[in-house]
Amino acid sequence: MADPAPFVSRVPFESVHPKALAVYCSDGRFTEAVEDLAHHLGHPRIDTLTLPGGPALLNRWASDYLESEGITRAAKFLIEGHHIEDVLLLAHAGCGYYQARHGALGPAISLEQQLKDLHFGAKELQTAYPHLRIHLYFAHPKGKTVEFEHIPREG
Repeated sequence: MADPAPFVSRVPFESVHPKALAVYCSDGRFTEAVEDLAHHLGHPRIDTLTLPGGPALLNRWASDYLESEGITRAAKFLIEGHHIEDVLLLAHAGCGYYQARHGALGPAISLEQQLKDLHFGAKELQTAYPHLRIHLYFAHPKGKTVEFEHIPREG
């Protein structure tokens, strides 16, 4: 039996790396909405770092060390190698990662931890890469849409 012909995407290949990086949860329900937000913010394309919990993993004090080390190394590679200028750190309502870790404490505690993790991740990245413009967002499903609430940076 012959191998099927390769699939050829209709999307043109762009050889220049994007200047923006989005770090968010791997929950696929939010992928297109995050890309839409990036377009709205003036980024036609983005590099992505997506794992369960997303920016939570940048907080080495609140996540597993190996998870945190892995995402930190990946972020370093992308920021330095692709000359990233803007970083979007995004958390979302109903995140399974937070429900698994903090669900027994209730939704208010989970939300509080998500916001702490966004701020911690922003501070860590800003310390390591002072040139970055870092933007924090919290995504809320609203019917058939997703609303992104801008979270002001601390300090």
